[in-house]
Amino acid sequence: MSDLAAPAEYLALGASALSDAMDRLGINGSCFGIAPLSPAFTLAGFARTVRYVPCGVVKGTVGDFIDDYDETTVAVLDNSGRLDCTVWGDILTDYAVRNRLAGTVIDGVCRDTALCREQNYPVFSRGAYMRTGKDRVQAQEIDGPVSIGGVRVEPGDLVVGDADGVVVVPAARATEVFDVATEIVAREDEIRSAVRAGSKLMAARIKFGYHHLQTRADS
Repeated sequence: MSDLAAPAEYLALGASALSDAMDRLGINGSCFGIAPLSPAFTLAGFARTVRYVPCGVVKGTVGDFIDDYDETTVAVLDNSGRLDCTVWGDILTDYAVRNRLAGTVIDGVCRDTALCREQNYPVFSRGAYMRTGKDRVQAQEIDGPVSIGGVRVEPGDLVVGDADGVVVVPAARATEVFDVATEIVAREDEIRSAVRAGSKLMAARIKFGYHHLQTRADS
């Protein structure tokens, strides 16, 4: 097993390879329906979490949760997949850029997206919608477990996003996932090299075990 790699090294492997590795290891880590606002956006860092719920009769706050976040932090916001009100906008983007946050992932929508693209600040979400979450949702829990695209996220889990989507690597299994993903990338590189050298695709795939790269070890 390797020592724990830096977030950038996980990002270099790519979300697809990490997803494949977690499939082999039986880990649910691929966040369904969460996509970058720009295909050029990437992020990698450690989760800090906020869980939102609908407001009651007494309105709660949307949460001033971001003051102690830094360049290793991915803000992970669980708004239960709601598409009718946002939990991220231009003020938060300005603050995140100034403090060099790694990025933001939302199970829900954001707004003021032109600023995200202009500032090259990576936001991954279910889309964009202009209506505010104020007086509609409130921050119920900060730094607790949340759900993003059907994946449980704990504070400190590794979050990686690229043009293909977002994966969450549980902190306790991060080294294991990295090792398996590295193997998968190497095998696929060998297949590509063989095909470029004139091999038939089927032969290259059989030679390098392509059809079993994602198969669960206990299958």
